[in-house]
Amino acid sequence: MQLPLRARRWSRHTVALVSASLVLSMSLLLLLLIAQAGRVLPGTTVIGVDVGGRDPWSAQRILTPALEREQRRTVAVSAPGQRLQVRPIDAGVRFDTEATAARAFARGRGGATQTLARLVAGLTSVSIVPHAVIDEAALGVWLEAAAQRIERDPSVGDLRIDRETLTVDTIGPHGAIVVDREASLERLRAALIDPAITRVELVTRTTQPPAPWSAIEELAGQVDRALGAPVTLHHEGRRLVIDQDVLARLVTITTVPAGAGMTPAIAVPPRLVQQLLGVEGRATFDSSAEDARLITPATPPVALAELSSIGFAPVPTLVTVIPGRSQATFFSRLIADQLVDLITTGARTAEAALLVVPPDVTTEAAEEGRPTHLLGTFTTFHPAGPPRTANIRLLADLLDDQLIPPGETFSINGTSGPRRCEDGFVPAGTIIRGELVDTCGGGVSQFGTTLMNAAFFAGLELEQWQAHSFFISRYPAGREATLSYPDLDVRFRNDTDGYVVLRTSHTPDSITVSLYGRPRWQQVRAMHGERRAPTDFTETLRPTTDLRPGARRVVQSGGGGFTITVTRTRTPVDETRDPVTERWTTVYRPQQRIVEVGVAPSAVSPGDAPGDAAPPAAAGAASDG
Repeated sequence: MQLPLRARRWSRHTVALVSASLVLSMSLLLLLLIAQAGRVLPGTTVIGVDVGGRDPWSAQRILTPALEREQRRTVAVSAPGQRLQVRPIDAGVRFDTEATAARAFARGRGGATQTLARLVAGLTSVSIVPHAVIDEAALGVWLEAAAQRIERDPSVGDLRIDRETLTVDTIGPHGAIVVDREASLERLRAALIDPAITRVELVTRTTQPPAPWSAIEELAGQVDRALGAPVTLHHEGRRLVIDQDVLARLVTITTVPAGAGMTPAIAVPPRLVQQLLGVEGRATFDSSAEDARLITPATPPVALAELSSIGFAPVPTLVTVIPGRSQATFFSRLIADQLVDLITTGARTAEAALLVVPPDVTTEAAEEGRPTHLLGTFTTFHPAGPPRTANIRLLADLLDDQLIPPGETFSINGTSGPRRCEDGFVPAGTIIRGELVDTCGGGVSQFGTTLMNAAFFAGLELEQWQAHSFFISRYPAGREATLSYPDLDVRFRNDTDGYVVLRTSHTPDSITVSLYGRPRWQQVRAMHGERRAPTDFTETLRPTTDLRPGARRVVQSGGGGFTITVTRTRTPVDETRDPVTERWTTVYRPQQRIVEVGVAPSAVSPGDAPGDAAPPAAAGAASDG
């Protein structure tokens, strides 16, 4: 079927028109593409800067200052209890201007699908996100620093004390806050590179408070009550007053376990006690130990000086106890613990919690072992004035008022030590190989004899003593002792159930030793046997130029030797027990007679010079006679 002529003309006209339109559109598109070649599409912005129609270099030039400002913009960072701020540049974020300009230029270029975007570029506006270079290590450092400010451990609460008004405010308990590093980094990274994001909240986890409000409020009440008045610590009459302002500085709150959870508790740190109270506390309480003392008469109520057989019975004597004192030391940790107790209980005074070390002899021990009797005493005599007298008195004063506990042994040498001239002793007669010569501290054997006899009549166990090598008439035969440090000693043991007190006293011509204690024996008797087996002495002549020729001078009187036995009989206080008998036999050597004979100087050979005479044949151990 053939169309009418008019229809055929209209159809040809329409085809022509469409063809012309298509040609025109293609021409316009070609012109648009040519116009957009090498330039950023219109409607393209970066952080508010319009870079449309610009070539990449021009776009980079106008973006440089804007991106530099963007690196220093502030992003608000929030977290529970914290409000922080960060600039991209401070967190390791830097914007690359060249790459950002290239990103803007890439809009509408990248395939057939981008053609439409180029056609409508002038009709729409597109914001390009800047290209960011991120230093992940720097970003992590910033986040870790922020987390340390944000994170917190769980708290049972605390107290705030105003030191001026001494008012106590309560700080409530709270749970823990932990920053989720990985999730927070992702959020922070996105916010720092996107100018459209001005706020970011970090991802955190929180826990419930470990203790109720009531727990810290109860402690606040205790502290408030404690600050109402001073606290006083005392010890043996000494007092340390701790004022409220000092207490306020000492009090802290600590956390202690409570079942499966935690609870607040009052604490006083020892370091604060040392800092605030140490000097005054030591000045107030620190003291050295002092033994309890037993005051006995220096001069005994009875005297005994018998050189032969005699008996002695204990004499009742009043002995006074002077209380001892423990060593006390202000110890910060003990005081800190005590102050916690006082604050908690509301007490105002207490015996100070010191580090206390009792003395060797406590008051209780002295009372329990207090002597009741004069157990034994003895007096010996000597001429007034000779050097040996000074040595005897010095040794007596050194050993006066010695306290001997039950079961202990007393030793003269062990207590006095060497008797040296630098310690105040002087040269005096000492028996050396049977002859009296001057040595430092000579003559103190008389004190040894006096003490040995006091212990003898006290009925105490005599552990060591030795008689002189030859007999000295001022001492009781067979009942005397010699001394020489360190070998020759007088030692006795306190075998009673109480203390023994050794007392000494002296007059210009006598020395007395007394022993006080608790008697085991109702009487102690000394029985002297007959002197037997006598031996004669010999005489030695020594030449000397100190005398006129033929004149004589006796240097040492001679004396015969003999043997004697002394018996000690101790009758027990317990009359059901038998007496105890001991015997000591002493053999005295003869004492040489030494006579100096005057000779002319020409008659003395070098070997016979004064002082070079051979020692006497009869030899004995050195002793301080």
